[in-house]
Amino acid sequence: MGAPETRWPGPTSRPAGRLPPPTSHHALMRWMVVVPLKRLATAKSRLRSAVDAPGPALALALACDTVAAALGHVEVLVVCDDPVATAALRQLGATVVAEPEYAGLNGALRHGSALARRADARPAALTGDLPALRAADLAAALDACGPRATFVADAAGAGTTLLAAAVGADLAPRFGPDSAAAHQAIGAVALTPAPSRLRLDVDTAADLAAAAALGLGPHTRAVLAGQLTAPLAS
Repeated sequence: MGAPETRWPGPTSRPAGRLPPPTSHHALMRWMVVVPLKRLATAKSRLRSAVDAPGPALALALACDTVAAALGHVEVLVVCDDPVATAALRQLGATVVAEPEYAGLNGALRHGSALARRADARPAALTGDLPALRAADLAAALDACGPRATFVADAAGAGTTLLAAAVGADLAPRFGPDSAAAHQAIGAVALTPAPSRLRLDVDTAADLAAAAALGLGPHTRAVLAGQLTAPLAS
């Protein structure tokens, strides 16, 4: 069975009204954020063993809060083969396409990047585990990107949470161990400083507690109600 038809949001999906003054000469560029997502049954294996919450539900909640925040600023394309996640993320307003067979994380991102470029958008890869993210955080980071490929390192400094393609180019993702150094090695520029909530990806219980201190999104709060000792945002 082939991948489902790609349906890009049209002009009517954008809020009416005048655009605010650009914050940089790239601010009016059309972005499309590409979010790769594993099957829920296998996602976040390190986290699920440390948190008293259903693993698939938690992985989906993290993704929903990430995507909902991104949709507050840009179009979002999710590359995913999980039917439950596909339905939930489409309901939020994201476009979801099937992951190519045996593509892996970076292959999924390359596939999404090609679709974004076909739609005349500049692609940016975003990890799907940023439950404290707000639209303003992503807007600030994308507006700060120059013409070169740009990345945001995670809170630990070794990983990557956001990778923006160079103007007129496809993504060249190097996600995996030490991805920040790998992206820098191929010429991507580190965006510093970057919003804390954009840097806080969640892989462990400690990460989750740190995200809770910044304020979790509603989907993650609903799954984790009563599970964390750190205060949750209201």
